[in-house]
Amino acid sequence: MKKCFILLIALMGILSTRAENQIYVSPNGNDKAKGTLEAPYKSLQKVSQRVKYLVRKQPNEDITVYLRGGRYQLNHTLVLGLPHTLKSGKKLTFAAYQDEEPILSSGKNIAKWTKVKRYPKGTPKAAKGKLWVANMPTGLKSFRTLFDGDHRLSRAKSDKFQMPRNEEVRRADSQNTYYNRDRIHLRMFPFTNQIKDWSNLSDVEVFFNPVPWNINMIQLESVDMEKKIAYLAYEANALPFSSGKHRYAWVENVVDYLDEPGEWCVNTQSRKIYYWPKSGTPSKTIFAPQLMELVKVEGEVNYDLPKDTPAKNIYFKGLTFTHGDRTVWYKNRKGWGIQHDWDTFDYGNALLRFRGAESCGVEACHFTNSGGSAMRLDLHAQNIKIERNLIDYVGHMGILLAGYGPGTKDVNKDNTITNNIIHHCGQIVYHGHAIFAWQSGGNVISHNYIHDVPRKAVGICGVRCQILLKDECNFDEASRTIRWGEVMPNIDSTKTIIQRYAPFLHARNNIIEYNRVERTLLKLSDGSSLNVSGAGLGNVVRNNYLYDIPYVGIRTDDWQDGTLICNNLLVNVKNIGIIHKGINTIENNILINCGKGIHFRAYPQQYFEPTSSISHNIFYNTSDKYVPNTTFKWGRMFVHKEGKKSIPYEYQMDYNCYYWPNAKEDVALKQKNGIEEHAVIMDPKFTDLKHFDYRMKNKKLIKKIGFKPFDVSISNYGVSKDYPQKYLLEDNKALAEIKK
Repeated sequence: MKKCFILLIALMGILSTRAENQIYVSPNGNDKAKGTLEAPYKSLQKVSQRVKYLVRKQPNEDITVYLRGGRYQLNHTLVLGLPHTLKSGKKLTFAAYQDEEPILSSGKNIAKWTKVKRYPKGTPKAAKGKLWVANMPTGLKSFRTLFDGDHRLSRAKSDKFQMPRNEEVRRADSQNTYYNRDRIHLRMFPFTNQIKDWSNLSDVEVFFNPVPWNINMIQLESVDMEKKIAYLAYEANALPFSSGKHRYAWVENVVDYLDEPGEWCVNTQSRKIYYWPKSGTPSKTIFAPQLMELVKVEGEVNYDLPKDTPAKNIYFKGLTFTHGDRTVWYKNRKGWGIQHDWDTFDYGNALLRFRGAESCGVEACHFTNSGGSAMRLDLHAQNIKIERNLIDYVGHMGILLAGYGPGTKDVNKDNTITNNIIHHCGQIVYHGHAIFAWQSGGNVISHNYIHDVPRKAVGICGVRCQILLKDECNFDEASRTIRWGEVMPNIDSTKTIIQRYAPFLHARNNIIEYNRVERTLLKLSDGSSLNVSGAGLGNVVRNNYLYDIPYVGIRTDDWQDGTLICNNLLVNVKNIGIIHKGINTIENNILINCGKGIHFRAYPQQYFEPTSSISHNIFYNTSDKYVPNTTFKWGRMFVHKEGKKSIPYEYQMDYNCYYWPNAKEDVALKQKNGIEEHAVIMDPKFTDLKHFDYRMKNKKLIKKIGFKPFDVSISNYGVSKDYPQKYLLEDNKALAEIKK
């Protein structure tokens, strides 16, 4: 009897511990309650305090925080760190309760709207009688996006315009100014009549494409109306109107351009918000974001030391993140922009951010309707798994992994991004990628469905060697991230440039596989859907399906060696299937009805070695205008060892299949120049291209070129069957809208 009593007491203790480690929170709760299902807390800040207490009390027990459905307004970033880290691998999980939908938002409701009676100076005639005004919420200094419920409103902007290119200033390879003395030109913005000396200049931003691969958004500081020069508050990453392509600009956030229904602007001097609602009257669900960063998981980051102390085992499941503000440029940002200034080094501009974290996870969450990025994994970030999520309609990046700059501290690695759907990222910042890994290696990026994005689906890169060659420069892209004290003592000058810097380029050994990619680079050109550039060695791009691509499919870009591109299926890539630079291997790929097959080119300031291998690929096209490969004739090389033949005749290129109307002449020319001795001209006999059945029936062809068949079923790519059904339905709605 005594033993039974002791067992009962022990069992009650276990049950009590389990109940205590389940915390409940609800928008309708009370922070003075017990945090139970029946009496939930109200705020996540209260939950954070409770978790800290439980971690101290019982660090070897899992803790689960259940969020009931409804909207949680975050006025300050929720920071989870070492005090929230359990021991022995135990997990802290923030999860949706059952099938309810908890929504994390930083939006401040704008409720008290009145019809404008006294119009501010510059109000367009079209807006008069239709304009509404509200006061900025108390405590809110500024914001650059505004939302009506589940969609972002358009900010007032001018028509696009162009100005002549500045031919007087020498440019670096990145299109930044080459000389420090010319940097003032990076702040000089010419115009004709698009800009005025407005009283609230700091609110007004200009958007422009100095280069085809980047957009700048910088507020004004002053205006010289006589010389027609506006001065930007911060330096651009290249001269305004520098590019021969995409050389346009527009002005945003001034009442002078509030001339269409659905537009708004804010004047932080008068603290007034102006809005022309499409429906005639403003809704009750208009929100101004207070934060760029809603939730941050952060350990102890020791930037100048070899080791950090990461927060661990913190998970998120079934939550919705929304209503964040977008990225802004700031003083002394120059040199901290990671490749081509596509984002900023160690910067809190994502809804969810891991900074100094290990063994964490994000599962079945929705990141939507926000001005900035969805997720960032910064500096020390390892063994973080991002799976089964939906990312849509965000202003900048989908997912960014950004480690330390070139040096010996290699701690952003071995993460998994799998089974996610990402579309309509980069809605404001056009160069926002779906997935971007900078100085981050050993990651697996697999089984994602990425479609309808303005830039790349997946980008892998580090700091390009031309930046590393200029150790005296600290104002070019990513130059201030370089850990020179770790790099310079370890340089072996007997090696080629890429080989000598490879140990410090941590974006190595990434695997990009089984992704389904459709419609990329819809806003900006240059680059490709899957792009590896200036990264480390050992990256693998394999078993991906690219379909209906307006521009380029796969690319090894400047300063890129050691990449394997194999078993990819590229169909209807309008411009070029694959662009190849550097020393890489391209084998066993199928290219069907692409504008061009592989475009080869060398890049100045690289040592050339004729060791790239291109073999066992199938080039199929029905057009007699098809170009299977382009040739590159050597021009002026700087530190580049000039080749003896035109590319691709310098390469190891053989055992490929060509099937297109002029294949016979093309193959004969290749063989005359010493390549493609064993090339064949044979019909692969695809089963049914019209219905996306890419299986090949020509077994003789497969044997002749040594092609290794791989699974080309559409179901083999993209998300798997266990992907959340509710997110599939959301994606199907988006695809239906696109087809309209």
